Amino acid sequence: MNRRRQFWLEIVRWVWWLTRLPVVTLLVILEPVVSLVFDGLALLTLLVTLFYSMIRMPHFPTWTMLAFSVGFGLAARLYRGLILILAR
Repeated sequence: MNRRRQFWLEIVRWVWWLTRLPVVTLLVILEPVVSLVFDGLALLTLLVTLFYSMIRMPHFPTWTMLAFSVGFGLAARLYRGLILILAR
């Protein structure tokens, strides 16, 4: 019984490795593009928010824009974290 369980665990490990490898490869290939887009959007929304706050534009959603900026930054970090988790 124990040998059978070890056999199936080994099969599951191999299947996990075989499915994880192409996913990690694709994520690593797309990482520069994703980082450029997310980090660029985070910086752009932060600069737009600071600009419109400095000129005191009425009815500008400052906190919403700051939340978007933080969200884009976190999305880029989560993407990199996903790569690190799957690359183990």
